[in-house]
Amino acid sequence: MLSQQERALSPRGRPYRVALIHSNANANSNGGSEIFAIEMARRLTEHFEVELLCESDCGPWSTPIGGIARTRSRAVFRHPLLAPLWQRFTKVPELWWEYLTSYSPCLMHLLKKPVDLIFPNNYLGGLAVAATTRAITGTPMLYTEHAGLLNNGRILARSLGFRPDHLVVFSEQMVQIARRRHPNQTVSIIPNGVDLGRFSPAGGRVEHGLPGPVVLCVASLRRTSHKRVHLAIEAVAKLPDVSLLICGTGRDQDYYESLAERLLGAGRYRICTFTYDQMPAVYRSCDLFTLPSIDEPWGLAYLEAMACGRGVVATDDAMRQLIVGEGGLLCDVTDPDAYAQCLRQALCQDWQERAVRSANRFGWERVSLAYRDAIVDTIQTKNPARAAG
Repeated sequence: MLSQQERALSPRGRPYRVALIHSNANANSNGGSEIFAIEMARRLTEHFEVELLCESDCGPWSTPIGGIARTRSRAVFRHPLLAPLWQRFTKVPELWWEYLTSYSPCLMHLLKKPVDLIFPNNYLGGLAVAATTRAITGTPMLYTEHAGLLNNGRILARSLGFRPDHLVVFSEQMVQIARRRHPNQTVSIIPNGVDLGRFSPAGGRVEHGLPGPVVLCVASLRRTSHKRVHLAIEAVAKLPDVSLLICGTGRDQDYYESLAERLLGAGRYRICTFTYDQMPAVYRSCDLFTLPSIDEPWGLAYLEAMACGRGVVATDDAMRQLIVGEGGLLCDVTDPDAYAQCLRQALCQDWQERAVRSANRFGWERVSLAYRDAIVDTIQTKNPARAAG
């Protein structure tokens, strides 16, 4: 019987070729799906010939493909004089512009340099490229639904419309929804991973200048977001000796600055941003991590915080029960008093050993091996002719 490593070789004796797509991924990426695409490309090079089609150089396995990434066009699209032009149609014009401008370059590249499997990671943009390439060449597609059940599952439903040959999700509930829509859909549950080498208790810290025990919250700052950062501000405000460090940015940052100033006061909070390389030191510089989001698709920040030895306080739901495990406390974060009490209780405990142990369940080594097997199975099942060389 062939080993999994031997199965990763095509009958011609060469590794299978896999193309990942994320047109917003770059060396400074700190978004969840961007980090996933970069880490996945890096890990899969141990088993396949890998190419990440992305915005700019991320490593020797990356290919800058062209197009205008959302991070480069956001300021233009949100200029006060221009924003009203498209607000009737979409709240994220920069995202659609990224999809449109990267579609043709990615498609042409994949037609000129055929691969054995396409692995899009940037939602509709990558799915459209993969589906078009499949229609022309028969190349199968594996897709991970990073959005979970956000928007009442509408994002998952839209992704399923592209009929990925293999769908990867984070929960059994997502499996059931996918199979209700398409009974023959191939679905696997594979968690996201955390880099246990980069995120660990040992290492430097950042100087944030905040007094007392410090609670960290990492999230995008949009009032319509599922992150619900305002709940963390309201809860910490009930703990007079505790400070709050918010790491993030977004179009409603001024709103959160005003709310924190009013409820916490100038000396008890900071809102700032850090690069992804700085994040391990950011986690280590605080005493506790919290994120009161709802319908969180996965929650990489929870894993990063626990891997750095920090306990977590989070929303009490099935996904957080799975991720946090023994590494923190869960509560009804919509109740400010209960949330504040849970934060206080967590701050009185030493979490390092339990938190690290909980994070270790999701190391990238395990996750990348699961994806290796899913990729090989998809190539050999969905395109026997290609698998036969």
